Amino acid sequence: MKGYWLTNAEKWLKQERNTIKYSVFVSIVITVFSYVMGNTGIPLPGETQVLKDFDDLKEFFGLQRGHVPDSFLFVNVCYDKDMVEYEENGIPVGKTAITDRAKLLRLLQTAYRANNYRYIFLDVIFDNTIETPYDSALFHTIASMDRIVIPSHADVVLKDSVLCEKAANADYLTTWKVATFSRYQYQPNDEITVPLRMYIDRKHVKGNGIEKHCGGLWYTDGGRLCQSAVVLQLPVTMLGSLIDEEGQVRERNYVYLGSDLLEEDFPMEEQIDDKIVVIGDFKNDVHLTYQGNQPGSAICVNAYIALMNGDHIVKWWYVVFLFVIYVIVGYFYLNGKSFSTLFRNPWLGVVMSFFSTATLFLLIAIFVNLFGIVFNMWVPTTVYSLIDTYIQKRNLFKTKKNEKSANAHSSVSMD
Repeated sequence: MKGYWLTNAEKWLKQERNTIKYSVFVSIVITVFSYVMGNTGIPLPGETQVLKDFDDLKEFFGLQRGHVPDSFLFVNVCYDKDMVEYEENGIPVGKTAITDRAKLLRLLQTAYRANNYRYIFLDVIFDNTIETPYDSALFHTIASMDRIVIPSHADVVLKDSVLCEKAANADYLTTWKVATFSRYQYQPNDEITVPLRMYIDRKHVKGNGIEKHCGGLWYTDGGRLCQSAVVLQLPVTMLGSLIDEEGQVRERNYVYLGSDLLEEDFPMEEQIDDKIVVIGDFKNDVHLTYQGNQPGSAICVNAYIALMNGDHIVKWWYVVFLFVIYVIVGYFYLNGKSFSTLFRNPWLGVVMSFFSTATLFLLIAIFVNLFGIVFNMWVPTTVYSLIDTYIQKRNLFKTKKNEKSANAHSSVSMD
């Protein structure tokens, strides 16, 4: 019996050798292209659909979101505003609202003296179009502090050069097709971003943390193959009713700067003790995500958490798993077969006739999501659609050629 199976397997391999070779080649192309596309900041179609479906399912069952680890302290400055003079091209045009820099100075001076915080992400822009009496003291306090980062943007010039050493990129990319934020790139234009700077400082990583090779063909982190961009799963959200780590429902998982953190009843030194302090405007600085509008500060924090969790590191079991799936699917496509041909039972064949490649990939996306992995089916689906179109066109061409030959043969016979 064993010899019978081996003989049939050898015959099958000999007959299908070319098809298997082509399928393996296609699988390699899909795997490599998926990795390369995964290193860009370009959102891919359908990238977060499964994540949104899971999120909607949680909402349907009344499960709360917005868990914030105890190691973080979010400080909302949306109501801590100051009106200052504003100029355009050197001409005064009126006043504009900015974050109260006197309060920021008080906060940072206290943090500097206590020096008991883990890290500070001060998500406030200090552009060169605004000037206040507190700027010099505030900027030099920031420059003298350890474990602090501020954002910079491509279209913003920082007010003081002393801030440059503490600044990191905070931009992200959307497209006309996908306006919703989904993918975070850690080194756009070879610039270190805020989450990557936090990761480097917190993990004491040497260099840029994520090293680029061969012009960006691949990336490594500590010698491990990794990606320079990830699809964020947003475990931390800042808007809506939330549940804290003790299971208590709260309306917000942040404190206000003026009315909470600077209150004398509860010393600030105790509130920031051993915390990663995230300071930002959680009401006005918001971006559209698959979980609705979220503050830019929260997006950066989620990108940092993804790095700390190793979400950017390539998981080889996952690569092998997908490669095997691609080889099998490619074999069926190249042979012009469907999943229903796997079963001799006619009823099972009917059931499997409804099982498409898209269905298979959706099940894979759901499965790997349990391991914290986001699977994007756009690349393999596109490649297999092209193969399917090619096979159909080729078969149509052969059919027409055979019909033409048959008609020509029939005409000769009649003569």
